[in-house]
Amino acid sequence: MDFEDTPEEAAFRKEVRAWIDANAPKHLEDELRRANFGSNAVESEDPIAAAKAWQKKKFDAGWACLHWPKEYGGAARSPIERVIWGQEEGPYAALGGLFTIGHGMCGPTVMAWASEEQKRELLPPLASGEEVWCQLFSEPAGGSDLAGLRTRAVKADDGSGDWIINGQKIWTSGAQNSDWG
Repeated sequence: MDFEDTPEEAAFRKEVRAWIDANAPKHLEDELRRANFGSNAVESEDPIAAAKAWQKKKFDAGWACLHWPKEYGGAARSPIERVIWGQEEGPYAALGGLFTIGHGMCGPTVMAWASEEQKRELLPPLASGEEVWCQLFSEPAGGSDLAGLRTRAVKADDGSGDWIINGQKIWTSGAQNSDWG
C-alpha cells in the first residue's frame, strides 16, 4: 500500500500548508498543542471567540466545511483532501471542536431534509462559524438512544403552521455555547 501523496495531493497539501502558515492564530499554537479537543481549547483568551474567528477566516477563504457543497458554504472537497487538511491544520483543529456537532451532524441533516430555502438560510451561518449548533438527543429514559426518544413534534391545529414540541432533556453537550439545537 502506497501512502505517498499523488502529485495532485502534494500540490493540494502545499496550498493548504501555505494558507495555514499565513493565516493560523500562531499565538495560540503552543496552547492548542496541549489542549483537549472541544469548546475550551484555549484559556488565554475567550475560547468561543477564538474558535469563531478561526472558522470565519477559513470560511472567508473557502476552507470551511470541506465536505459540504459550495452552495451552502462548504468547499466540496474530496475525502482525501479532508484528510490532508486535517493533517496540515494540526493543533489548530482543536478550535473546531465547537462546531463538530453542527458541521458533522446538524448541517448534513439539514441538507438531507430541509427545503432549498431553509438550506440557503440556515447553512451558511453555520459554516462560517457565526452560529453554533448542538444536538438535542438525551432523554431521561433513553440517553442518546434515538430509537427510544419520546420527544415529539405535533403540528399546531390553529392554522399557524407551527409545530409544538413536547419532551424532556437531561443534558445537551455544548448547549451553553449554541445558537440552535
